[in-house]
Amino acid sequence: MPALSEVQLVHFRGGFVADWAVVRRLLELEARGCRFQLEPHDRFRVIPPDLLNSEDLAFLRLNRDEARRILAYQADDSHVCTA
Repeated sequence: MPALSEVQLVHFRGGFVADWAVVRRLLELEARGCRFQLEPHDRFRVIPPDLLNSEDLAFLRLNRDEARRILAYQADDSHVCTA
């Protein structure tokens, strides 16, 4: 895990703050065609799993809690008007 001074943070609506390295990896996986499914007991599944390489697996294992937190985040869009 990087030293605290090396962690870059991204700020989302509603005060949610996440590690940019984890957000970036999740976006890269999504761009490769992966989807994420939240599961019970603070777990998530990457579908299809065969798109993950060994580096992805190691990264996700190391950052499992942060990735799950990011995947569970939902922005408050109550300010958006729909006609």
